[in-house]
Formats: sequence, C-alpha cells, structure tokens
Amino acid sequence: MPSEVDVLIIGAGPAGLMLALWCSRLGLVTRIVDKRTDKVFSGQADGFQARTLEILDSFGIGERVWKEANRMFEVSFWNPGPTGPIRRNSRAPDNVADLSRFTESVLHQGRMESFFLDAIAASYPHPASPTHQIRVERMVIPTSLSIDEDKVDDDDAYPVTVTLRHLSEEEATPTQRLSNLGDGLFRSNLADDDVASMIEKSNGRKELSEEVVKAKYVVGCDGAHSWTRKTLGKEFEMRGEMTDFIWGVLDIVPITDFRTEHAHPSSIMTCAYLL
Repeated sequence: MPSEVDVLIIGAGPAGLMLALWCSRLGLVTRIVDKRTDKVFSGQADGFQARTLEILDSFGIGERVWKEANRMFEVSFWNPGPTGPIRRNSRAPDNVADLSRFTESVLHQGRMESFFLDAIAASYPHPASPTHQIRVERMVIPTSLSIDEDKVDDDDAYPVTVTLRHLSEEEATPTQRLSNLGDGLFRSNLADDDVASMIEKSNGRKELSEEVVKAKYVVGCDGAHSWTRKTLGKEFEMRGEMTDFIWGVLDIVPITDFRTEHAHPSSIMTCAYLL
C-alpha cells in the first residue's frame, strides 16, 4: 500500500465507501481503513431517500438497491389509546408526489456495503492510477494525526501525517453485551467509544505493527464517536440538537387481534420503535 495518498478515508461504513467509490471513479490514489474485522452484519443505516437512490443510480448501483429493497409508500403511527391498548392514530404518504422515479426504501446496511465494494472493484484498472486499486484495509486504527500548516496550500504536498496501527483479530473484535449474539450495540450511542481501549489493548503486544501515511486530504467517516473529529480539537466538536430518543428497527410478520380498520395494509412490515 502507498505511504503517500491523495485521500485517506477513516471508516468503511456507507459514508466512507461512498467516498471511496467516488475516488475510484476519479482515479485518485486512496486508502480506506476501518477498525473492525468485517463489514457490518447488524444493520444501522438501512434507509434510502429517493434522491440518494438517484445518486447511487448515477454510479450504476441504484438499480441493484431498487430491486432488493423494501419500498415504502406510506407510514402509520401507533400509540396507546385512551384506555391503554395501542391503536393507529395517524397515517401519511412517505414520499413527495412526482419527486422521483424512486421512493424511500430500506435495505440492510451490510448488503448496501457489498454493492459499494463491487462497484469500487469494477472501477479498475483505471488509467489515472494503473498500479493502484482501492481495497478496504480492516483491523487498522489511526493513533495520531498532525497537519503541516506550511504545506496546506501546496497542491503537490502531503500536509497531513497519520500513524496507522494494524490490530490483531482479538483486538479489533468489539465487546458483545448480549451473550452469544452479535448485538451491534458498539455501533450506537448506547456504547462508549472503544478506540482508546483498543489502543490500550494493543499496547501490551510485544511487536506493534505501525506505519506512517502522508495524505493530501484525510476524511473522517468514523461515525458519531469519530476519533478523527476528536483528534482535530474542540473546534471540530459535534454541534446541533441533541436528543435522548433511541430507535430500533424490527422486521416482523405480525399476528395480532387488531380490529380490521386499524390493521396495516401489509402483513409484513418494518417497524421503527422508540425504545
């Protein structure tokens, strides 16, 4: 792998893979690293807006999503009624009329990541970078980042320096909280950031495997906890409205005694529950 790159992407979720796909089409020398052992199997970002599908379609993968996704046409809201049992209290269209040939859709995040990886691989060989191909480097974590302010305006320079540490599988495997299940909680704000503990765990190894990468640009696609954002300092802290609402998605085949006029038009539905 090159030690000088145009773009270093930290995080191989949907955002990082989308950027890697764009870089692959432009022929930019790019590396993308992720601290986990594999792509996600417990979905988190499973929804697609119509405009997002249009962008994916321009990259040649929108049709794959469209064929496999569950398409959403309306949403129903259920709440406890005056006497306690839940009842549907509203129902509304899920899409703006005549906005797009696509509708809002849902598809497992891991499946979407597979589409991105296939599209990245199909971008090569590329005439702009005949000897380079973007591949996700897993079990790799950044441990330091510095910027040479004197070089940031030089288009030929590599002003950002990042130290990358290669982890063992044990070090990169997140702690599970639900016995023998891969619960995926480590990807949510229910769990604290585990980067520091991963680094501490690997510090005990006799031989550390580290490398220094110089980049023109570093992009943090490493989620809500974002090591990249925290490392850049307080001026990069996340801002905006904070909420304690936590959503969970359940794919179910409901067997209910709801009255007919309250029944959902489909017997199979994706339900978002506020926990």
